[in-house]
Amino acid sequence: MENQDKKRVLIIEAALKRFAHYGLSKTTMTEIAKDISFSKALLYYYFPDKLSLYVSAIEHLMQIISRDLVKSIDKTSSSTEGIFKLLQKRQSFIQKYYNLLESTQIIGNELPDDLYQKFSKARAFEAIIISSLFSRGVTSGEFIMEDPKLTTEIFLDALSGIHFNIMSKDKNIFPGKDQFKQIFIKEKLFAEIFLQGLSPKN
Repeated sequence: MENQDKKRVLIIEAALKRFAHYGLSKTTMTEIAKDISFSKALLYYYFPDKLSLYVSAIEHLMQIISRDLVKSIDKTSSSTEGIFKLLQKRQSFIQKYYNLLESTQIIGNELPDDLYQKFSKARAFEAIIISSLFSRGVTSGEFIMEDPKLTTEIFLDALSGIHFNIMSKDKNIFPGKDQFKQIFIKEKLFAEIFLQGLSPKN
């Protein structure tokens, strides 16, 4: 069983590299198998099709990102620093794995439920992190707010609004790399204004 788990992880890691570099449509199961010297039949033993492997690769990546994010935020000296670290890490993640994420546009309306659940779980995790940073800021006296949970919802809604506004102007479903840069710049500026408003100094 342990050996089977190792093989599964090897397949997922190889697929992640391929999907990140070439995207979903330009990656084949044959190429992934060749990268790790496995037979194509073995890949299909673990994953019935390329899409199921893609979903597992997304899940694996989110676990890596989550651990890295928590580790990075734990090292920050303030809640404000933690918020900006989260935004910066998210931008770095998008730049590095742009081709992987763009592939969700190719899937389109056929986005499987389990993949949708993975993205929903990632959004929920981000909300928990931000809420905990706000709560930490209240405890330390860095922020003043009555309801950290509601403040988190407003903060995330505003970030989503920035994303939607930029996308609607160009009538695109998924942002291009230049659009992601615009989104990040505006997110950072918004966060600066928003967090200043929570400071007891104001």
